[in-house]
Amino acid sequence: MVRYWLVAYPLLRAELRVWERRAAEIPDEQLRADALLTLRRERLNAAGAALFAVVSVEPDPRLVQLLVAFQLIWDYLDTLAERPAEDVYANAAQLHRALIDALLPDAVPVDYYALHPARDDGGYLAALVAACRAGSSALPSFDRVRDIAVQEAARARTVQAVNHAPASERAPALRHLAHSRDVACGEVSWFELAAAASSSLTIHALFAAAADGATTTDTAERVRAAYLPWICALSTLLDSLVDEREDAASGTMSFIGEYASRAQAVDRLQAIASRSLQSARELPRGERHAVIVAGTVAMYLSDGNAWTAGARTATIGVLRASGVLALPLLVLLRTWRTLLTQCQRWALFNSE
Repeated sequence: MVRYWLVAYPLLRAELRVWERRAAEIPDEQLRADALLTLRRERLNAAGAALFAVVSVEPDPRLVQLLVAFQLIWDYLDTLAERPAEDVYANAAQLHRALIDALLPDAVPVDYYALHPARDDGGYLAALVAACRAGSSALPSFDRVRDIAVQEAARARTVQAVNHAPASERAPALRHLAHSRDVACGEVSWFELAAAASSSLTIHALFAAAADGATTTDTAERVRAAYLPWICALSTLLDSLVDEREDAASGTMSFIGEYASRAQAVDRLQAIASRSLQSARELPRGERHAVIVAGTVAMYLSDGNAWTAGARTATIGVLRASGVLALPLLVLLRTWRTLLTQCQRWALFNSE
């Protein structure tokens, strides 16, 4: 964690400043607003992505750049897919093609905005895709993890498109996907697997593995098996827990709401947290992956919504199952959230 704050975090801040300047130059007013909103609202996601840089022996600036750029694509596309469109599902699928193209150096460029009501982003999304291509190609073992990473990007594209489909179509489509994909579903439900596929963590973990010249395809498969479904499911389910009220109001897919009861949700969250920590520790440099699990838990549970009456029992249960590091990281991130909010308010006040 010291290496993260002293080495990776300054690189993260520098990257965010670069992309904020680029987003501010987007010609289309709505796309510019969406890009800047995403950069502000999802800043913690980029910080979490940069944490994967410390899995490698030495944090590599190119790895931090790649992790941040890919997470920015992920969050930006999610924001765009929430906007009204003539065909919401097709629009989301077209936009999320960028996730796959970002991993393929020879992919033919397409118009990701072809079905979106706004299109002129001044090359912002293309620049993010290009940054990911350059960054991934520079990793010594990326050729050994690329196929797996592309498979997960394709899975994410499909699930993200379904997540933005009309409410009546989501659950049946996600059930079908869960039982037709190549990940064993015996220990997880259809919506837990869909939640796992809605997370970017598997691809970030593969990026970190690719930064090690000794990584093999077998190692990459072990990384995928640890993150999908366990660690990724934990991430998305905690996100769903803290956003439960907001999702209910907006009609967004609520994974936490698919459990038969709150008691079952609490039990499953604890079990998934425990299995995530175990799976992380079994990987090469497992203690660093365990820090990522604890950091993921702390990131979501540092949100004030995690401590409301409806979520408190689940929050405490997950903390107990997530190892001794989760609580101090939660305190740290809660303090950071508070300071970040104050800084944003001060900047807004000065701009007025």
